[in-house]
Order: sequence, then C-alpha cells, then structure tokens
Amino acid sequence: MNLNKLTLALTLGGSLIATSVSAAGLGLSQIGTAESVATAGAANVTNNRDASAVVTNPAALSGITDSSTVIGVQYLDVKSEFEREAMGEGTTGTAGQFMPHLSYAKRLNDDWVAGIAMHSPGGLGMSYDNGVAGGPANIINENNIAIVNITASASYQLNDKLSLGASVIAQYADLQIDLFQGTEQANTIAGNNWTPSFALGAMYQLSDSTNLGLTYNYGGKHELALATHLPEPQSMDVNWPQSVDLGIEHQLTSDLTLMMSANWQQWSRYNDKYTDTWGAGMALSYQLNEWTLQSGLSFDSSPLDSADRDVVLPLDKQWRFGLGALKTLDSGSVLGIAYQYQSLGDGHIDGTTNGSLNPIQPQGFYSENRIHFITVSLSF
Repeated sequence: MNLNKLTLALTLGGSLIATSVSAAGLGLSQIGTAESVATAGAANVTNNRDASAVVTNPAALSGITDSSTVIGVQYLDVKSEFEREAMGEGTTGTAGQFMPHLSYAKRLNDDWVAGIAMHSPGGLGMSYDNGVAGGPANIINENNIAIVNITASASYQLNDKLSLGASVIAQYADLQIDLFQGTEQANTIAGNNWTPSFALGAMYQLSDSTNLGLTYNYGGKHELALATHLPEPQSMDVNWPQSVDLGIEHQLTSDLTLMMSANWQQWSRYNDKYTDTWGAGMALSYQLNEWTLQSGLSFDSSPLDSADRDVVLPLDKQWRFGLGALKTLDSGSVLGIAYQYQSLGDGHIDGTTNGSLNPIQPQGFYSENRIHFITVSLSF
C-alpha cells in the first residue's frame, strides 16, 4: 500500500475518532439494572437498597443489612441517521449490543460494608451504511469502543445520620476503527489499555423519610498504543471526564417516593472545544403490593456547539424517559424489567473550517438520533 495514502487515511481517521475516544463513544447513567433504567438515572445516587450502590454511590452500601447480589443485562438498540445539507447523500449508523452488570456487597460489621462490581459505564459500536460522514468521503465504516469498570467499594457508618464511602476502579478501554474498507487505503486502528481511577461518596439521612446522596468520580486517562501499518509507533490519549452527582430521595406517602438528581461533568478536561455539562433528573416510585412501579425523566446539556461538533461523536443535549416494574418474589429476591428511550439530540454540524466547507466534517443534522434500552435485573 502507498505509505503516503495510508498516512493520509490514518490522519483523517485519527482526526475523526479523537473526540469519540475521549468519551468512549457514550457515557451511560444506565448501569444495567432495572431501577437505573426505569428512573432515567435519577435514583442512582440515593440507591441504598442493593449491591449496585458499589457503582452509583459507595457510601450508600451502608443501607445493606447482610449481603446483596445484583445480576443485570441491558440491550441497546442505537440508530443515528445523518442528513447532509450539501455534497452528497447522508448515512445511517446502527448498533445493537448487550451490556452486563454484576455486583456483590457484604456487611462486615456494624460500621463497615464492602462490595465489588463489574459493569460498562460507556462505549459503543457503530456500523455505517455510507461511511461515518456520508457523501464521497467514506472514511470510517465501523467503530467499536468498549469500556469496562471493575469497582471495589467500601462504606463506613460515621454516625446515625452520615455514612462515607470510597471506590477504587480499574477501567479497561478497547478501541477498534475500520477505515476506508474496500479501497487501497483500507486499514484498522486498534488499541487497548487499563487505567486506575477512584470515586468518593457520602450519604446523609435528613429525616426518617429523606435521604441525600453525593458522589465524586475522578474519571480517568488512557494512553492507547495503536496497532496500525505505519512504521512509527502510534498512540492516543483517552480522557474520561470527572463528574459530581447529587441526589435526594423523599418518601411522600407510605407508597409513593420522589427521587431527584443533579450532575456536573467536566468535559472541558478533554480540550478547549468542549464545555462542562449540567444535568438533572426526577423520578417517582410507587409501591403496589409486591410490585414497585417506577418512571423517570432526565436531561443533560450539550458539551459542544454546532461549529465544534463532528459526525463520529455528535454530542448534543440528551433527554431520557424510562419506566419499569420491580416484583418482590416469595424468596425475597427482586426481579425487575425496564425500558428507556434516550434522545441524543439533532446534533447539528456546522461543517466548516475557517469559513470553508470541510468534506470530513460535513454540514448536516440528525433526523433520528436515539437509543432504546431494555433491561432485566435480579437482586437477592
């Protein structure tokens, strides 16, 4: 293969995937449990009912009386349909994938609870029917970005009202991008890496009916050594933004509970094109005999404006709506099923560089840009 053409292919591909790698394709508030999906993430920070708190708030593990195990799986159906405003036809990206959740927690004594979990906090695999950008520049045909966290957490009951927690996280990132398939410049860029991270949490009981939760997640940075056909070693840094989440849970009646959340993510940590994001959510949980019915809505602002957005990771404001049901079985285990619709926004792309049209970052918008989540989980 002509080295200059390959260098060009990798340069173009690298410029396109830089942003997607930074966010691991997609950051998920849905952690693979029915409650997190049904409540659109609004119940995450204050959940002190099962071992999934290992992931969402280590301090909330203090609510576990003996031991808890959670097994969950969620299926994602993703579709992004991009319509170009000039220079050729658009493209459609699709993906369907499963993401698992497994967590376990055990009370050690009156003050300490410890747990461990494995889940995917993000990542996405997309294939495109006309390249990632559509039109004549059929550059990226498929990208696969996988993120897996292994989390060890502990909670300490400081007093009757306050518990504190901490997590140590080992995060694995795996990247594979297929470029210019079916041409002389065909190539695959691949790399993987482990990196450490940590999280801190607090849980405070304001009253018998109200709990307040707070978490901080450091995020992380990966240094990927990329396998390519170039003679010189290639590498890429991957930043995962740090975040702060605040949640409150208030029991309105003996059957009805209100959950609200707010969050901040430091997307500006990636580069100066990004701005930090803010989000909020609200959910209700209703107890109906052995059934718990839940529904929630949440929102996150966009870290990018149209001039800086690209077709690989067209981040925009996001809306989520979820609903689900949990049933307490005769054994005491809780079986849950939930559905969530997530809108990724229209992701309008300006498509210009210094006032000139850019064929790699075309002008256009997403007429359809969404994810369907279906989740089943069992806690016991």
